[in-house]
Amino acid sequence: MRHEAHILVVDDDPMVRRSCERILGDRYALTMAQDGREGLAALQGRTFDLALVDLKLPDVSGLDLLKRAPDGYPDMPIIIITGYSTIRNAVEAIKMGAFDYVAKPFSPDELEAAVEKALRERRLLKDYHYLQEALADRFRVSRLVGDSPALKRVLGLIEQVAPTDSTVLLTGESGTGKELAARAIHFSSPRKDARFVAVDCGAIAPSLIASELFGHVRGAFSGAVADHTGLVQAADGGTLLLDEICNLPLDLQATLLRVIEAREVRAVGASESTKVDVRYIAATNRDLRALVGEGKFREDLFYRFNVFPIDLPPLRERREDIPQLARHFLAVYSAKMHKRIEDFTPEALDALRQYDWPGNVRELSNVVERLVILAGGGRIGHAHLRESIDIPTSLPPIPETFEQLAELKKKLRDQAVIEVEKAFLLEALRRSGHNVTRAAEQAGMQRTNFQALLKKHNLRLRDLAPREE
Repeated sequence: MRHEAHILVVDDDPMVRRSCERILGDRYALTMAQDGREGLAALQGRTFDLALVDLKLPDVSGLDLLKRAPDGYPDMPIIIITGYSTIRNAVEAIKMGAFDYVAKPFSPDELEAAVEKALRERRLLKDYHYLQEALADRFRVSRLVGDSPALKRVLGLIEQVAPTDSTVLLTGESGTGKELAARAIHFSSPRKDARFVAVDCGAIAPSLIASELFGHVRGAFSGAVADHTGLVQAADGGTLLLDEICNLPLDLQATLLRVIEAREVRAVGASESTKVDVRYIAATNRDLRALVGEGKFREDLFYRFNVFPIDLPPLRERREDIPQLARHFLAVYSAKMHKRIEDFTPEALDALRQYDWPGNVRELSNVVERLVILAGGGRIGHAHLRESIDIPTSLPPIPETFEQLAELKKKLRDQAVIEVEKAFLLEALRRSGHNVTRAAEQAGMQRTNFQALLKKHNLRLRDLAPREE
């Protein structure tokens, strides 16, 4: 029989141990100990999900036993069994680290309810830690894709500033990954277990920004029917990203500066301030220094955020990262859409490298997602890209001799024929619903010739046909 959890019971009273066995033994695996020495020995030997410990043991107190337990039990809840069922004893036990208590004599319902509640809380805590670790892994610095010197410089700056509490100013064109960089800073910092809160200052109506950032109390203005916690207070203990901070109105810039400097926030309509511990990161795609000169951004707030500036380079300045990024997005979207797409052809990768990517990494991600939707399988080639980006036409190196010119002409003809043939096959299959016989008929070819052409270009029907979700 598989039990739901393994519970350690430490009590010097045989009747209490028998009661626990009778009430819990059918659902849980129980290990019994009659004093602190046996309890410690049990903890050395295996892992427990919960401990039921008598507050008064003959050799040590119940909580002292758990304090002397080996490492590896930070998430194990402790339920105190006590014969001294006063509020004072219960409160003291919980202050000392106990999750809950049951008083002797306890009923089966009381014990079962306390155990179920403790195990449920432990499961939720484990799920929370798992999700936090998964989130931290997703956004840690090492997961940022690319090996270019420009990206390595950014990653080096992130690794330097992450362990500190300094404010950071992230600059760069739209789509360069400023929010991803902010998350990497947060999840590489001591604050990683607290909240990361991101707000786009340009996406909130000007009349609502103060309330959204700083909160409001009931009755502060028309429509304020209840207290509202602002994003600054929501990020207490963690990190607040103020994206597109250039859109923040000047009067609220002054308020934000006071909040940052005083480390406290006052909700709209409130009479008192609340202390907050927040790490601030600002991001913008505009030149804040120029906005300061134009009187559109406060100079003091600019210098408050410009403690540690990081400029994220556009994708055209790190072209060597494009193949790695494209393959990363290809793997992500192929798995998401349950498609078997092997890679890009060398010609396609060259075209991706040559494109200027005005939308930067975000545009590359969107283009690859579209390519995965359109492609049936196999490899994504030059012909697929024509529907998604403007492919620049670049001349190859000019030949120096007539013999080199002849070789180059033959190579260009062969490459053009290959691309046209593959595009021809893919389009024929698309029109026919990936039915080879129908595709050959519509193209005016013998089925065997059509199949031979598919084989020549290594196009396999099982990879090309779109799969159902």
